[in-house]
Amino acid sequence: MIATFVELGSQTLEQIQLEMCHLPLLSKEIYPKFKDYMKHVCDGWYVNTQSNTDVKYLQLQAINEQLNLGLKVEMGTDFQTQAKPSAEKRTRTKTKLLVKLPDGRYIAEDNSMDTFLQTIWELGIEDIKRKDPEWGGSPIVTTFHKYNGQVQVGNDRWIYVPNTTKDRAKLLRAISAMLRVNLEIDII
Repeated sequence: MIATFVELGSQTLEQIQLEMCHLPLLSKEIYPKFKDYMKHVCDGWYVNTQSNTDVKYLQLQAINEQLNLGLKVEMGTDFQTQAKPSAEKRTRTKTKLLVKLPDGRYIAEDNSMDTFLQTIWELGIEDIKRKDPEWGGSPIVTTFHKYNGQVQVGNDRWIYVPNTTKDRAKLLRAISAMLRVNLEIDII
């Protein structure tokens, strides 16, 4: 399902009007109640994967019909998938963040956004909010969704997440300096 969403791309994801548990199935925020089920798709989009295979099949069918995509959605165990024949090779490699906490533990998630958010949760969103830091003239932490690029990290806490791994590393360094927490942050 996630591979299908990646293939569709962020412009198509914006058009999908499907809900799960009274919340959009695809979102640019992580719902605190479902944070263990929110999986990164692409370009800051997340999908709520809290459903079984049957429901995911129905969701993909509904999206296919809703947007008239012409997808062939099948479910079963007796067939093999094929790679997209005209798939282009990516020339860019995805960069990741590696964060070493003062107690010696490391944070290195599958992508830099997840590493960034995990580090924020380790540092404590309330401690960051108290310092009231800004990035580009706007507050990093707000009590409601104020502008694009924010991710929900608590019931009434939203944090700005920069677009690039390099900027995420810069912001984490600035926050760690503000909080006087010695983080070692590397881009790998």
